[in-house]
Amino acid sequence: MKKTVPQVAEELARAHVQEDPETTDVYFVEGVDDEVRLVEVSGSLGNGGPGEVFPVRFEAHPGEGVPYPSIVVLLSPSEWESVANDTLKLPPGWEKSRLKKVV
Repeated sequence: MKKTVPQVAEELARAHVQEDPETTDVYFVEGVDDEVRLVEVSGSLGNGGPGEVFPVRFEAHPGEGVPYPSIVVLLSPSEWESVANDTLKLPPGWEKSRLKKVV
């Protein structure tokens, strides 16, 4: 049986935290059935950043247990604070109200 997007999101989030222990929060966008969308907040970026959101796309890798393409937005803590305060915007379709914390 094919994994669901939320299942794959949780697996990817945990793997990313294992690779980058300074990742403090990972959210996925609920309600999307054909790709995994993750927002990751990591102290490894320092506390600055460009103040822009750069989504990075990855292809699906069914042989590795990732049957969906994924898009990751990596933010510093200060950039995440700007998202929370609505001074920095996530991409269209990534509304804050649809973000579910997985890590």
